[in-house]
Amino acid sequence: MINIALCGGYGKMGKAITELCENSDRFNISYIIETPEKCLLTDLGMGVRLVDVIDHEDIDIVVDFTSKKSCMEHLKLSVENKKPFLTGITGFSEEEMSEIKIFAAKGRVFYSPNFSLGIHILGKLLNTISDLAKDDYDIEILEMHHNQKVDAPSGTALKLRDILMKKNPGYSTIYGRKGTYEPRRRSEIAIHTLRGGDVVGDHKVIFAGNGERLELTHKAISRKTFASGVFKAVEFLIAQKENKLYGMEDLF
Repeated sequence: MINIALCGGYGKMGKAITELCENSDRFNISYIIETPEKCLLTDLGMGVRLVDVIDHEDIDIVVDFTSKKSCMEHLKLSVENKKPFLTGITGFSEEEMSEIKIFAAKGRVFYSPNFSLGIHILGKLLNTISDLAKDDYDIEILEMHHNQKVDAPSGTALKLRDILMKKNPGYSTIYGRKGTYEPRRRSEIAIHTLRGGDVVGDHKVIFAGNGERLELTHKAISRKTFASGVFKAVEFLIAQKENKLYGMEDLF
């Protein structure tokens, strides 16, 4: 049995993880780490602070789906107490990602903006397609999420952009086209963001050429898809010995 301290247990991802844990004989949630305010809005009981339980023996790993600020605090606590740490929080700046890598040199850390196998497969496809299409197609990325998502564009869209940029190092990124008054340049990748309703997560990469268009689309229907990926990553991270920053590339 793998015992989990779940930070953000009453959020959207936290609830999906909790539901999958309920009938599991492999995973157990030892503690739900939540803010008092959010606990008062639920009937799930009071959460606890990670700092008060991090040294307990019934925590094998810390899983965090809170906020950037809380995530960094929980990461520091976990590394200091030699607990593996996993998070899927998005919206980190380059400076914050650098800080995460510094912590990962001292402990086992797993980070991914998306825990879906389908998104990982999409990334693999982009590795191949972008190398073939870079001279003949314009590249656009479109992403849509629910109306409560706070960061834009999504971390997954930026990850897909990064994969494309590796094959096209001279390209630049633009976000929408408001205020521009010039033809599109081949050497740009545009990211467009939509927010509305309860959309779990849609991502589309468009390769637009003359007389044809290739579109690769991934649609997440349920957060249980992400939760299943989280559990695979948890088992993987527990088994690792080296202190470093792991990701979905390592898992698959």
